[in-house]
Amino acid sequence: MTHTTFNVSFYCRKSRADKSGLAPVEMSIIINGQRELVPLPRKERPEQFKTAVTSRRRTDIQDYLEAVRRRLNSIVTEMMEQGILLTAQTLRSYFQYGGVKFFTIQTLFDEYLEIVHKKDGAELTHRTVRKYEMARDRFYQVIDKNKPVTAINSTTIAEYMRVLRLDFNSVTAAGYAQKVKAVVKYGMTKGVIKINPFVGVHIRKESKDVQFLTEDELALIRDTDFKNDSINRIRDLFVFQAASGLSYCDMATLVPEDFQHNPDGHVYIHKRRAKTNIFYTSVVLPDGEAVLEKYNYNLPIISNNKYNAYLKFIKDICEIGKPLHTHIARHSYATRCINAGIRLEVVQKLMGHTSSRQCLHYAKLVERNIVDEVQEAFDMNSEGIKK
Repeated sequence: MTHTTFNVSFYCRKSRADKSGLAPVEMSIIINGQRELVPLPRKERPEQFKTAVTSRRRTDIQDYLEAVRRRLNSIVTEMMEQGILLTAQTLRSYFQYGGVKFFTIQTLFDEYLEIVHKKDGAELTHRTVRKYEMARDRFYQVIDKNKPVTAINSTTIAEYMRVLRLDFNSVTAAGYAQKVKAVVKYGMTKGVIKINPFVGVHIRKESKDVQFLTEDELALIRDTDFKNDSINRIRDLFVFQAASGLSYCDMATLVPEDFQHNPDGHVYIHKRRAKTNIFYTSVVLPDGEAVLEKYNYNLPIISNNKYNAYLKFIKDICEIGKPLHTHIARHSYATRCINAGIRLEVVQKLMGHTSSRQCLHYAKLVERNIVDEVQEAFDMNSEGIKK
């Protein structure tokens, strides 16, 4: 790469001026489409800077900028002689610090997650942001975060994938791997990683069967007294989920004002899903209404991790031969509705799914029709029991 392959320009922006009217002089470095702004140890008045730079007469500012250019060219030559990859970021680092900043694995993840956190609540949900953090934490279990980024190789990735598959299903494992891959790609874009360690690594998401509980299995959990108030509360939360179809995060955000009643007194919820911001209308089945009444419509919410941990205990006590977690309750609700003869498009509205094809079906439905159809399917009277 020759000196003419990068572009250098200088700015003194009025928007950066302080109360005295002075603004920092900045150098813009562009290499292969990557841009880095470098603040210089000099301030000028923006109007005077522009005039001095364009003046036909030699000015002090022109001499200063020319000296900066000569120093930058000298650094580029030195980097090429040392075999250092020339990028906008490495050139800026060498110019500011006298050498290329030592990039550790932690430095790379910190920089990328800083970008991810800025998207929290806007482009990304908080749940997705948290998954990036969990993928990072799992990666740190495989390799020392204080090692240089060059320590990440295909062997590291293979070990990471092996560990993920031991602890998670293929879909979750693939999700964590994709997030680390995004961080690595960011490192390659910055020029701090030269060889892609994911080359030859296939991240496969195997299809997984949607599991659900039968009515007998649900009844066993619902009717068991675990002789422990904490576990009984978890049981009640699970029963409510299986009777409402809500995800954990949607259930955790409920307040008493969210519960509405149709003319026959049946409870339903109409609001947006926390994950997708799509409206759902959940009609609570009788066993779920009983839970709400027990807690005066204030559900005893605990953290998702503790919730799932307690569910494993309930699974063992009740000898349920299926994994017991928050999602299986949601799937069980959908299955109960389908088995009761509720139309698929209504179930999709109940669950708050996001498929555009499903939305075409949703457009034909109104909130009242959804409540009425579930009530009719389960033959519920005003007291929540079979007519």
